[in-house]
Amino acid sequence: MEENPAFGYSPSRLWKVLSEKFRAGRKVIFNTDYSYLTRFATALGWIGVPAELLFYWYETSNKYWDYLPLRIFLALALASLAMIDWKSKKGWLPNLYWELVLFLVFPLQSTFAMMQNGVVSYYTTGLCLMFFIMGMVTKAWMIPIHLFLGVGGTIFGFVLANGADKKIVADSIGALVNAGFSGIASASIMLLLEGYNRRITEATVALAKAVEEKLKAIEMAKAYEELKIREELIRLYVRPSLVEEIRAGIDPSKAEPVIKNLSIMFCDIREFTKLTETLTPYERQMFLNQYFSMMTRPIVDNGGEVDKIMGDCVMSIFPDGDKAVKAAIAMRLELHRFNETMFAAQSPMVRNGIGIAKGEVMQGNFGSFEKLDRTVIGEAVNIASRLESKTKMYNLEVVVTEDVINDMEPGTKHYRWIDVVQVKGSTRHLKLYEIYGHQPPEVRQYKDDTREILEKALTIYFQKGFKDAARLFRAMLERVPPHTLKTGILMDEILHYYIAHCDAWINNPNGTWEEIQRWDGVHIFTEK
Repeated sequence: MEENPAFGYSPSRLWKVLSEKFRAGRKVIFNTDYSYLTRFATALGWIGVPAELLFYWYETSNKYWDYLPLRIFLALALASLAMIDWKSKKGWLPNLYWELVLFLVFPLQSTFAMMQNGVVSYYTTGLCLMFFIMGMVTKAWMIPIHLFLGVGGTIFGFVLANGADKKIVADSIGALVNAGFSGIASASIMLLLEGYNRRITEATVALAKAVEEKLKAIEMAKAYEELKIREELIRLYVRPSLVEEIRAGIDPSKAEPVIKNLSIMFCDIREFTKLTETLTPYERQMFLNQYFSMMTRPIVDNGGEVDKIMGDCVMSIFPDGDKAVKAAIAMRLELHRFNETMFAAQSPMVRNGIGIAKGEVMQGNFGSFEKLDRTVIGEAVNIASRLESKTKMYNLEVVVTEDVINDMEPGTKHYRWIDVVQVKGSTRHLKLYEIYGHQPPEVRQYKDDTREILEKALTIYFQKGFKDAARLFRAMLERVPPHTLKTGILMDEILHYYIAHCDAWINNPNGTWEEIQRWDGVHIFTEK
């Protein structure tokens, strides 16, 4: 329905607003809470008691009819209102007593005195004054009751007892009407004041509640910040996954060991002792912290988790090989940028090796009651550690197993087969690959272009055709681009590794043929 431009409301909306206003007004008018009215109790006692006696003296002095016992009774009734603790009184009986005293003092007594004295102007004015006061100390909806039962009932009873004097009846009815207007006027004023008081009270209560809630919110925010600080401190020293378990209400110490298929990465600095032997303990700490910040951020960004930091070595776990490879490339790029600044400052550059393997591992709590460590154990952990240490032998930066390569996204480039090995502590024959997606464009292009030649040379090599393999390896040397930072060094040192192996087999004077026949085409590493 369209809005009415005259009012800014649609008819349905206008009806809803008016209904809400009516209900709010009805609650103010017809509520039975006398707490606002009973504030006048002390005034009614202290003013009403002497006023009753003063009126008796004044009216008898002016030859008006009055009755002292009635005045004393009414004064005592008013005094009782002042002596009652209205704050402790609840229910309808105290309210009824309040209205009964008002009924006796104002409409009943005033009307009876007015008619006894012939409805003179003094008493008609007094009746209007009484109802003006009555409008202040009674509920608005009680004004008609006091008028009809008090004033009207008294007029009717007086007429029945003394006969119907037309002038007295007419003057009495006129006084009743005037008194009604007077009471309604003062009651309306009181309604406005009471409504305003209620709004002020509600606003004060709402403000106090808002302040209280704000203080609570500030306290909660402060407690939350303290909790976050503690969580961050805990997160720095333990695995983030443990923090999440604790936050979810799980007790990590009761976790059962589980078998998972994960990718494991080891990353270690080469020649760390030589690199940092001139540094003070503080400088060594600062260097390591800067280095670990560079290495751990790519791990987390690629969905991995730092399992532990051991000296200058970082061990991390990944859900699959693709994420582990992407993290390794990002780590090497970070280190390359760092080394550019080191080279510009003529400082020693940092070198590291990364080994990645994939397989089933057992993840669980390992340790004692004094110290528990949530980590993984298994063959893949052992293999990844061995591969990291062998990167130095190959003079390569990132070496992974075939299981990791099989996890990579289809179409991924920049990797090549480099060896078939059996590492210490494992009986498996592992096909190893180099990841070189982080290297300079010209190196990536060279390795992409020669990948098939290298694979052919390696196939011949592992089939024991060492002379033919050596010719292919030497042919590849002519295409290797020079190192961008170090003169006299090629960017593919693994060729020298295989040429040396081929020459060793070819030039072995101690039974070359017999040894070749016994070799099963796998490089066996007997050391870590």
